[in-house]
Amino acid sequence: MQKGDRVVFVDDVGGGWVLRAGRPGHVVIRTDDGFELEHPERRLVRVQEEARQAHLRVSDHQAGMVRANDELAERKRPRAVRPGKTPKRAEDNSVAEVDLHLHEIVEDERRFSDGEKLEYQMRFFERALESAIRNGKRKLIVIHGVGEGVLREEVRKMLQYYEGVQFHDADMRRYGSGATEVIILRHR
Repeated sequence: MQKGDRVVFVDDVGGGWVLRAGRPGHVVIRTDDGFELEHPERRLVRVQEEARQAHLRVSDHQAGMVRANDELAERKRPRAVRPGKTPKRAEDNSVAEVDLHLHEIVEDERRFSDGEKLEYQMRFFERALESAIRNGKRKLIVIHGVGEGVLREEVRKMLQYYEGVQFHDADMRRYGSGATEVIILRHR
């Protein structure tokens, strides 16, 4: 075997190109994966250039089949949806959403004590609820998170004092167990 010959392995998948002679009866090859290996010549088969070229040729029929498969895969692929993401639903203007996670509503939460944090979140929630009622919203989704459940209980305690609202856990599939759905009843 000579430098530049294309070879395949007798007892394994793949092959490579002969780089140089190695120990007696061995050659150093660069595999198709890019590794340099010293391999016994008797465990390699030299590939004739004509056979290699014939192997690489694609018939018109094969090219048509590949094109048809590509077109079919393109039609089946969902549009504008990233892997792992659920497609966005059409926005419902009658539903408002408020996220009470502190990092969502203040710039620097470190300046608050624990009691002040809860008080700030509750005032923010009350303003969002009043706004939803005033703007004629049908529902308000309150995202309070799971945590120890303190914020959730405070939100629900406040909701008990409002006439014309009902509340329950929000859709688990969409929000997990960290949200409350407030239904705002229409006043006649």
